[in-house]
Amino acid sequence: IFVSLGIYNVILAVYVDITMRAAKESEAVTAEQHSRESIRIARTTRELLKKFAAAYRMFSDMDEPGRSGARIDFKPMESSFTDEDIHEHIAITKELFLLIIQDQSVQFLMDELDLPHDRANLFEIIDADGSGTLHVTELVQGLLKIRGEVKKSDAVATLLATKAIQNMVLELKEEQAEFRHTLLKKIEP
Repeated sequence: IFVSLGIYNVILAVYVDITMRAAKESEAVTAEQHSRESIRIARTTRELLKKFAAAYRMFSDMDEPGRSGARIDFKPMESSFTDEDIHEHIAITKELFLLIIQDQSVQFLMDELDLPHDRANLFEIIDADGSGTLHVTELVQGLLKIRGEVKKSDAVATLLATKAIQNMVLELKEEQAEFRHTLLKKIEP
């Protein structure tokens, strides 16, 4: 009976050792895959952002004085895109957003990011502050948080809108306190 228990313990130890080794290897592979996926998403997002930035540049060039009659053939795929095109002053309107997402290369990048296929409504979801324009930070954060199932976009839109409203309320509260303080100083002799 002791020999049987001894053999059983050896078999169990070998099984546990193999399981632990497999778990460590699996964890290393998972971490490496996660790292590769993060890099792929970052590169794809950067390429998509370059397309938005270049389109914004072309669209704003059309609005310059003296060029109002000029027509630019909107083909983002054929434009030169650089990281320098991306800056914080970019403001993508809904009209421009809808033009950009019609491009096949933009559609491909959005597919690579696993964005919902109902892309015509993405603008309203991503425009958290309701300003009617998307700035670079707002665009990137919205696109990255929307990735995945379509139903997730509703929750993300709510979250982004709530954060924007919280910031607006805090600013309003500070302005109100400052106004009250100024008013009280003027009323008191």
